[in-house]
Amino acid sequence: MESLRTILVGVDFTAGSAAALREAIRIAQWKQAQIEVLHVIDTLVVVQLEEMMSPMVQGIQTELVAEAKSHWERFSARIEGAAGLPFHVGVNNAAYELVARVKDKKTDLLVLGAHGDKKGRGVSTLGADCVRRANSKVMLVRDSKPGPFKRIVACIDFSETSRLALEQAVAIAAQDDAHVHAVHVVKMPGEGFSLFSSKKSVSETDRARYREQLRTRLEEFCKPTDPQVVWARPRFELIEHSNHGQGIAEYVEKSDADLVVLGTRGRTNIRDLVLGSTAERVLRDATCSVLTVRPTA
Repeated sequence: MESLRTILVGVDFTAGSAAALREAIRIAQWKQAQIEVLHVIDTLVVVQLEEMMSPMVQGIQTELVAEAKSHWERFSARIEGAAGLPFHVGVNNAAYELVARVKDKKTDLLVLGAHGDKKGRGVSTLGADCVRRANSKVMLVRDSKPGPFKRIVACIDFSETSRLALEQAVAIAAQDDAHVHAVHVVKMPGEGFSLFSSKKSVSETDRARYREQLRTRLEEFCKPTDPQVVWARPRFELIEHSNHGQGIAEYVEKSDADLVVLGTRGRTNIRDLVLGSTAERVLRDATCSVLTVRPTA
């Protein structure tokens, strides 16, 4: 990844956070970046314990912090390169603490376990909250598909943010010798666009011409400007689907991708511009690790 100096890894001592930490260490070694590790004890847990325990028992928070540090020593000993990394414990709402530390430290990349549901789909509420709020790139690592990555999907909607997503995908592919799929999801003429009158059907010839124009635009948009992009030789894919986020998620699963890279805002439609609904849908349905990239401004 470009311009990567600092990485923050959130750990909860699960298999998912172990995969996240291993991935962060891999990336840090490529870029000679600095890693910090953060475990957050939820404030509600502290309050509940204090209410349950005798008033004579003091220092619940101190004991929890000490226990977390002890757990970290055992946890980090099982992960190559983790021992000796700066480790911090926060007592707060987890999302708030992670996002605040990213802001305070001007962190370039936040890495968390993806978690998700029992079927290996989607990401945790914490991961989704951090994607929405963190002022950094966010990688959510699925422990069933850790790096090195083999197939990386870069989501292209012709925004500058999606160009950044492509650059990140290519940078990772260069390190892992992976294949990059540059994917654009399109609603074909006549499918939900008022521009095309429902009174007049769109011929297959017109649809084919439209596809060809989009493919040309996609290839031009992804035209190599960097030696890494030339080397990667992205595979260009036009996906016809009525929903952009669902189309991406289905392609990711069908292609057995290991990582999907996308911007958190784009130009797909007005709703996406305001809410980032494409990213929301991908986060909900993705079956692989996810890297999100924010606009530069």
